[in-house]
Amino acid sequence: MLAFADRPLPDEVTTLRFPAAFAVLFFFSVCLGLGVPTAAFAQTTTKADTSSVLVDQWTRTLDLIEQELRRADTTAESARRFLDLTARVRREATEIRNLAQEKVDGIERRLEVLGPAPEGEELAEAEEVASQRQALDEELKGLKARVAQANLAIVRADELDRLIGSLSQKKRFDALFQVYPFPWAPDTWVRGVPEFVVVIQKIGRSPVVWWLSLEKQERQNAVPARIAFILGLALVIGWLLRRWLLKRYDRDPALSDPSYGRRLIAAIANAVARGIIPALVFGGLLYLALSGRSSDHSLFWALVPLFFAVMVFFSLAWALPYAVLSPDMPQWRLLSVSPDNARILGRRFTLLAALLAVGIFMTEAHSQIGVTDIYFSMATIALNTLPALVLIDTARRSRWLMAAEKADEEGAPAPEPKMFIQSGFWRLVRRLVMALAVASILVSLIGYVDFGDFLLTNLVLSAISLGGVVILRGLGRELIGISLRSGFMRDNLEIRHVARRRIKFWLRTLLDAAFAVAGAFLIAAIWLSPFGEFWGEARRLLTGFTIGGVTIAFTDVLAAIIVFAVILLVTRLSQRFLRTKVLPETGFDSGVQHSLSAGFGYVGIILAAVFGISALGIDLSNIALIAGALSVGIGFGLQTIVSNFVSGIILLIERPIKVGDWVIVGANEGFVKQITVRSTELQTFQRASVIIPNSDFISTAVVNWTHKDHYGRIEVAVGVAYGSDVEKVREILLGCAGRHERVLTSPEPFVVFMDFGASSLDFELRCFTNEVSYRIIIASDLRFEIDRLFREAGIEIPFPQRVVHFADPSPNESTPNESRPDESRAGGSSPSPDPNKPKPPLPPPGG
Repeated sequence: MLAFADRPLPDEVTTLRFPAAFAVLFFFSVCLGLGVPTAAFAQTTTKADTSSVLVDQWTRTLDLIEQELRRADTTAESARRFLDLTARVRREATEIRNLAQEKVDGIERRLEVLGPAPEGEELAEAEEVASQRQALDEELKGLKARVAQANLAIVRADELDRLIGSLSQKKRFDALFQVYPFPWAPDTWVRGVPEFVVVIQKIGRSPVVWWLSLEKQERQNAVPARIAFILGLALVIGWLLRRWLLKRYDRDPALSDPSYGRRLIAAIANAVARGIIPALVFGGLLYLALSGRSSDHSLFWALVPLFFAVMVFFSLAWALPYAVLSPDMPQWRLLSVSPDNARILGRRFTLLAALLAVGIFMTEAHSQIGVTDIYFSMATIALNTLPALVLIDTARRSRWLMAAEKADEEGAPAPEPKMFIQSGFWRLVRRLVMALAVASILVSLIGYVDFGDFLLTNLVLSAISLGGVVILRGLGRELIGISLRSGFMRDNLEIRHVARRRIKFWLRTLLDAAFAVAGAFLIAAIWLSPFGEFWGEARRLLTGFTIGGVTIAFTDVLAAIIVFAVILLVTRLSQRFLRTKVLPETGFDSGVQHSLSAGFGYVGIILAAVFGISALGIDLSNIALIAGALSVGIGFGLQTIVSNFVSGIILLIERPIKVGDWVIVGANEGFVKQITVRSTELQTFQRASVIIPNSDFISTAVVNWTHKDHYGRIEVAVGVAYGSDVEKVREILLGCAGRHERVLTSPEPFVVFMDFGASSLDFELRCFTNEVSYRIIIASDLRFEIDRLFREAGIEIPFPQRVVHFADPSPNESTPNESRPDESRAGGSSPSPDPNKPKPPLPPPGG
């Protein structure tokens, strides 16, 4: 149990030893100098004979490894031990290649300074220059050969790693699917039970056998006084640590809603406090067992350290479930299950830890004692069935129900309990756990004992890894929330609440993705590492792989991201300090301060990008070449973007507009809120944000009310009725302007008699203010005051009027006020008006 990788292959049940050839190879490699520190090689790489010796050492070592791997009797365990030798060769070859490559680069630079050798009829160069060039050429050839040989050694080491992986995979598969005697067969039990009794007797008698094998003097020294001292010291230290942890980090019953981070810290502290005393006691005994281990390789001394190590594991594993589930304090649980389920799960996890501890101990004892296949089949099915059944019971749906809510009315049926794990992913996990646990029992029953042990072992390790990832994910999400709620983010970086919420969402999303990848990586390593060099492939993937001549390394990508983020953070902090502490003391206006702050931020972003690209390992000269090749396409395809970018630079330098200005651009009017390299944000009086490309500010006319200063003129037009006292009107208008607190007395306000209008005498009051942004409010205040004073003075503000005359509908009839020409000449009187004829309409009032 949990030791499949350490169990010998079926043909090596009673012994596990190195092949003779492997021992010879190891001794030969040490004699050749592979154990010498690589710094010694680095100091002698300038000598050609030393380089050739190193290459010979690598070649001989790799040849011997390849010969051993080609042998038919090479086991998976011995093959995997060759990985240390190939790793050492690779490491040394990499160091020497890097040193030689640095020298190659230096020599090439010196040759570039000397220039090419003259050809043809050119003037002969100085003898000293020619000899120096020749010496550098010869040294360059030797260094390039050294680089090539080191690369060859690295390639061969990688090929041997893959060969070791394929050989290990084949051997593992052969061992994994070996068919053992059926554990349920009567013959297995008939022959296996007596052997089980023998194994237990050997384990129980091992202390007695060891004690009897000691001389009298050895027995007196076998139990020294330091055992009692170490045990007492462990008890005292454990008690003090337990008291300190519980006093500082224990759960507070008065706290009703602790945060996840607080609950996690309390769970860890409680788990350590519950298990610290037994763990320290058994840890002290483990230390004594390891330090005083006898050299006679007896069974007792082989099992004693394992027993104490298993007890340390069980002490901590026993305390952890109760700390996480907290049966007595529901508000402190990391898993929101019902109190009954919390107690049941705590007992199940404790039982599982005990069974796993027994399985680990017995598996190692079997490998030390040496057992037959019949006994191994029977013992393995017994050791694996009970943990599998506990896992099946733990994964049941009813074990993960939260506490049911109380009924609303007395006598009404209680609501159905809710499931703690609601998502489809966790339902899939539960079903996989149950399926794999059942499969481990079934395959063991039909004789594939190693395969069943493999399923159960990896299932337990995967569950532990997944639980750890989930707990750490919750802690990470809590830390992100705490950091974004801090005063540093709110005050120093001036991140608004909406922006902080958005940042929190994306950071938590990235955190979830990172933990998902980490969890998948861990579980893949658990399940796939026995079938190949998973960690070797992962190392090669992280250190870099080549695609089309370009080397991509995830470590370099991570380093580039960290460098970019750190420089960007420093830039933001410096920009904040510059904006709040330095620039206000310079006396510059707000627009200049914003331009300087924005320019500093853009420089920081450029530097962060440059250093990030450099950390990624990309040559900036290559980027320049690519940019030059794409310049034509950029010129046509990104013409508008480039135009806006250049316009943004012009706006920041010339500053025709600045932040806070009141501008009119086309149909848009408002205040400038932000100027970026691509666009400018304008906030209208209706609080709407208008994003205007920077090129519009350069190519079109812009009205800037506050370009040089905030002074501005206000015009208030007013009309009075004909016949009004115009001097009185002027006096009232000037009095209104003079009494307003925001109207300047210099220049003085004045009144202009604009025109004789169709219905009124038109005047215009003109005054000035030092804050033009208040011009609308000032004009409104003046109009209110003018209307009030005109009413008090009896001055009428007329509205437009028109007198409409209607013509006679009968062309043959004359109007009542007109006489015909012939009648007037005859001296006759006008006819009397018809009383039934309608009268013309009256004019409007004031007409």
